[in-house]
Parts: sequence; C-alpha cells; structure tokens
Amino acid sequence: MKALRLSARWVLPGEGEPIADGAVLVLPEGRIAAVGADAAVPRPAGCDAVALGDAALMPALVNAHSHLELTGLRGLVRDLPFLDWLRTIRAIKDALDAEAFRASARWGVLEGFAAGIATHGDSGTSGQGAAALAALGARGVAYQEVIGPDPSRAGAVLAAVERALDALGACRSERVSVGISPHAPYTVSDRLLEGAAALAAARGLKVAMHVAESPEERALVTGARGPFADYLRSRGIPVEPRGASTVAWLERAGLLDLRPVLVHCVTADQGDFERARRHGAAVAHCPSSNAALGHGRADLAAMRRAGVTVGLGTDSVAAGGRLDLFAEARLAALGLAGTGSAAEGGGRLSPREMLRLASAGGAAALGLAGVGALAPGAWGDLAAVGLDSPALSAAADVETAVAWGATASDVVLTAVAGRVVYRRGAWPGVDLAAERTALERAAGVAAAARARYLRPEDMARQA
Repeated sequence: MKALRLSARWVLPGEGEPIADGAVLVLPEGRIAAVGADAAVPRPAGCDAVALGDAALMPALVNAHSHLELTGLRGLVRDLPFLDWLRTIRAIKDALDAEAFRASARWGVLEGFAAGIATHGDSGTSGQGAAALAALGARGVAYQEVIGPDPSRAGAVLAAVERALDALGACRSERVSVGISPHAPYTVSDRLLEGAAALAAARGLKVAMHVAESPEERALVTGARGPFADYLRSRGIPVEPRGASTVAWLERAGLLDLRPVLVHCVTADQGDFERARRHGAAVAHCPSSNAALGHGRADLAAMRRAGVTVGLGTDSVAAGGRLDLFAEARLAALGLAGTGSAAEGGGRLSPREMLRLASAGGAAALGLAGVGALAPGAWGDLAAVGLDSPALSAAADVETAVAWGATASDVVLTAVAGRVVYRRGAWPGVDLAAERTALERAAGVAAAARARYLRPEDMARQA
C-alpha cells in the first residue's frame, strides 16, 4: 500500500485548534506521520495525494455500540412496548439464514464508512458482524452475545458460546478483536452471567452488556416484577430480586472487574456511574435508540460528574434508524443542556467535546489505542466532511459548523489505516450492486418474518 496524503481547507485534529489549509500524511503501514499546515506536511514521491478542497478532515468516528447483523431490519419494528419489540426482533432473527445476516452486517459496515465511521463496538449472535468488519477492512470489537435466561441451561449456553468464539478466531487481526456480551438482565440468568464473566476473564476478552436500559428492566432487577418478570415466570423460569440496581448486580457478579462497556444506562444513577468509574467500566450512550424505544434519557451530566468514560453508539438501525454519530452527538448535547453548571457535569458540550464523544470517547470506551485523534503515531483513520452544503457554508467556526450542522450524508471520504474505504458515493473494491441485492433479499426475508409473527395467532404461539 502507498502512503496517503490528504489535504483540506480545515483539519480538525481532535486535540488542539483547527488547522486552516491543513494536511495529514499516513505511512504505508497505516500510521500517521505528520499533521499540520499543508505547506509543512511532506509529500513523498509516489504517495496517493488527495486534495479534498472545501472540507473538514477529522478523526474517523467510533460507534461504541452497534448491531450490524440487524441492518436488514431497518424500519420493520416500531411503536411496540419494549418486551413485544424484543420478541418481534427475536422472531425475525430466528427466520434469517447466514446469508441474510452476512448481507446485513456487510451493508452496515459500508453504511458506516459512508457516515465517517471506521470503528464499531458490534454485538451479535451470528458471527457475521466480525466477519464483515474483517473482510471490509473496518476496525472494531466484535462481541459475541450470550443469551440464556434459564439457569438450568447455563452450562449448555456457555459451551455454545465457546464454540462460537473459537469460530470467530479467523476474524481476529490487529484491527478486529473479539469480545463477549452477556446480552441483558432479562436474557441472562445469574448463573450464566457469572459463567460469562469467568469465561471472559480466562480468555482475556473485552466485555459489553445492555445495562439499565429501561424502566421494565429496573422493575425486574430490583423487584422481580413487571413485564419481564411476568414473561420469564410464564416460561417456568424462577425470578428473584437481584439488587439495588443492574450495575450493583454486575459488581456482585464480578463483571465490573472486567472493565465492560455498559450500553444505554438510562435508569442508572449517580451511584451507579461512580461504581462503574471505580472499576474502569465505560458507557456507550445511545440517545436516538433510547428515545425511539421510549426508554427516556440517560443522565450524561451524572456520567460526567462521576468521571466515567463515555462514547456514543447508534445501536441497531432497527431501533435508531440510521448510523449517524453526528446526530447522536447533537442529541447528547441537547440532553445535557439545562442539567446544571459545567462544574457539575451539566451545562453545555462544546463543539469539540461533541466531536470527541463521537470519536476519541468511543475509542476510549472500547479500549482502543491510537484511535480517535489525528497525531503522529496514531492510526490513519480519517473522515472528511464536505463544507459545501447550505447548512455548512460560510460558517464562522468550523468545529461549530460540523458539530451542529453535519450529517452522515455530508461525509465525502473515509479512510481506515490509510486505506480509502469510501469516497463521494463509491466504496473502492466493492461490488455495490451485489451488496444491495443481497441486502434487499435479507430485508425481504425479515419483512416476511415480521408479517407472520405479528399475526395474533402467531404472537400467541410465541408466548
């Protein structure tokens, strides 16, 4: 691979002030060699030099929580109570084959590239998220989900998870690591959670889990009541209170000692975030998904007061709708406004802080070094936002313009480790027509499964 030299009207390094008429040089091995004014950045003979013109060049974005294998379910499941939403998603997934998951996951990676996203913290059961990250040259942590609410089956579930992790070994690389994700308190028994924590510790795996996601979950964990408790009991699964909060339960089970990514944290409080910070756990904040599913708003001010590491996630497009971390950053900032003074962790996010949440924050949450900032020695993961749209033109401050005005559609280039993976509507080396055809087939299978499942007689059988 050749060296890559990108120049643009603005370079936003992530740390420090914007650089007018700047450039970045990435060496063939994928690391950044120089960042600065265009005139000061070397132009090696034979390098690929791309002049982006009226654009802002910045660190590629980091999606701290996604479900790439569910991309084909976009728009299929809306306006249902949370338990019914989950059951419908499960029924659709049960109808999908490996090719459908593969097409969905690959399209999710490609969609992410077009949105400036180079890195995902991706959770799934099919293994296709890891395969797509590896095959398409993205970066990320692929978490194998662990699901099994019946404690009597914990051993069998763990054995199956170990086999799945072994199979994912082929996807591991310097860019892609494999982790484990006990799914959620309503799908994981105490015995399975403890077994998953022990497995992660033994294998040195990164961990993520849906935590404090909804009022229904809180009712299950703290009081063994509510729709989740009723549903589990209807399946003959014993349910008992687990503690003062989900985060406290995870601490008792030993999971917090593994520095997990805690996804959502809508019902978590100040004590939960301080407990998470003491253990080195991080939060994946998913504002769009939280709102779309009717869960409420996670307390970003409390996270900041506690000093916990926070990154932004889109969740699956089945929940949030699209992979747009610029939109997530704005929702996070709007949710923070009016929550107290800056000294208390509230007030306002600066434009630079908003962009950091979508890049360096996600990298820190996922435990990835050399990602999320443009600096010599860092990985050459970059995104360029075109500044020629009406919403971004003639802005007095480029960071404000990008943070408050840019969307995924304004991205004109994305590179991972110095390799351009997206440029102005094209994905080099990708047969987009074939990818779209495969996605459409997957979406058709998913839509048919949804139609079958939502018939009253089928919902009754699923119960």
